[in-house]
Amino acid sequence: MKLDHDRLQKYLDEIAAETIDVAGLFKLERRKKISLVGDPTVLKSLKYSTIVIAEAIASVLQHILAKKHNTVIDGYTSVFVKSREKQIISDSLMARLQPFIQFRNMLVHQYWRVDDNVFVQNLSAGLKDFHDFVIEIKQLLDENVE
Repeated sequence: MKLDHDRLQKYLDEIAAETIDVAGLFKLERRKKISLVGDPTVLKSLKYSTIVIAEAIASVLQHILAKKHNTVIDGYTSVFVKSREKQIISDSLMARLQPFIQFRNMLVHQYWRVDDNVFVQNLSAGLKDFHDFVIEIKQLLDENVE
């Protein structure tokens, strides 16, 4: 089946926009020497952005699995298991994204177990991975122009 490039681009744009917003907060933190962890509103914003990014990544992968690999997904976690099996993105990137995939589940289902300091550190370190995901998927789309 044919990949819907417009649909995938919408998800990639969402990932990029949220990543830019999050990066802006980290720049503000460094510039003003403030702690993002100390501001509950900013923390909620960061957590929401993380959920949006993780959901958009899952939607991209699910669409590719369905259209390119004729694979049906039965839940959020299986999107990533099947994507790894089908090697939709590089193993190294999938491994780096794994903590955010798991973190999304914690935020959605067990938010009280999240250590805010660890979350902010991991998010700061992982922003490049979201950008790398967008790049890898765009390369895949360029290879699959129909």
